[in-house]
Amino acid sequence: MHALVDGVDILNFASNDYLGLAGDARLVEAAKEALDRQGSGAGASRLIIGNHREHVELERDVAAWVGVEAVQLFNSGYAANTGVLTALLREGDVVFSDELNHASIVDGCRLSRATIAVYKHRDLAGLEQLLKQHAGRRRIVVTETVFSMDGDIVDTASLAEISRRHGAHLIVDEAHAMGVMGPEGRGVESKADIVIGTFGKALGSFGAFAATTHAIADLLWNRARPLIFSTGLPPHVAAASRRAVQIARSSEGETRREKLRAVIARFRAAVPLAGGEASVPIASWLIGEDRQTAELGHRLFEAGFLVGAVRPPTVPPGTARLRISFSAAHTVEHVQQLVEVARRLVVR
Repeated sequence: MHALVDGVDILNFASNDYLGLAGDARLVEAAKEALDRQGSGAGASRLIIGNHREHVELERDVAAWVGVEAVQLFNSGYAANTGVLTALLREGDVVFSDELNHASIVDGCRLSRATIAVYKHRDLAGLEQLLKQHAGRRRIVVTETVFSMDGDIVDTASLAEISRRHGAHLIVDEAHAMGVMGPEGRGVESKADIVIGTFGKALGSFGAFAATTHAIADLLWNRARPLIFSTGLPPHVAAASRRAVQIARSSEGETRREKLRAVIARFRAAVPLAGGEASVPIASWLIGEDRQTAELGHRLFEAGFLVGAVRPPTVPPGTARLRISFSAAHTVEHVQQLVEVARRLVVR
């Protein structure tokens, strides 16, 4: 897992390429073949003439993978979250959002003009209290399953049960779980009404999707503004994503997930103070002070390691951290090298 930065080869621990597929020759070949057949661009919005065979086949394959009736593609995870929330919510509705949800979820909630009830991070008792307090025409609970800056996981089974009991719909963002967790890498088992997933992280491509029912997918086709008013994904990008899904579902995909788990376990054993859960390929090493975190990121870079030095507003004030992400393309030796350098620089 190497990156070439200004001509210098360094070990990359900042990427979301969890399965190591971003540079896979099979994805490149799938994209090349689609380029030869269909050209470089979709030509228009999918609702006009930009709906290509590659889009339809990718939606079909993802629906079979995730186990839903239908899938609606979006051009990015940001477009998916804002598009879904603004299509389903309006003034008079209530959306219940985890306080650490991704910016795309936050923006989708705001743009929807629904009443926003924010609950403390993963506080399901607090969510239930808010559900009791806030009535609305439609009520939706929205959360990430794996939180990208903390590396922790929400209790999706309890979340789904609470939502159902109070008559609320559930939307989960599986961006950092898709391809990594669950059978065939299809994410956290959530029983959600809508699952948002991306192709740009573990699957090594680009774009996103909403996995749901036929009825909701049809509604998104006609009401999700980021879909309606954007040129469709380039067909060759969809082709590469489809090949990535096939790999993720295969025995090779499971082998890659096993390798990823071994890499994560090696780091966790060596650095138990780093935040995040054992099954998640994200370690959140809390530093606290912004300047110190930036300096540590720079010193790690000088030592040959690319690590995210994350500061506000991405994370709350006073919680600046080193965000270390792992890939099946890493080796245990790569992790050991990082651990030795990081201990020397970070641990006092």
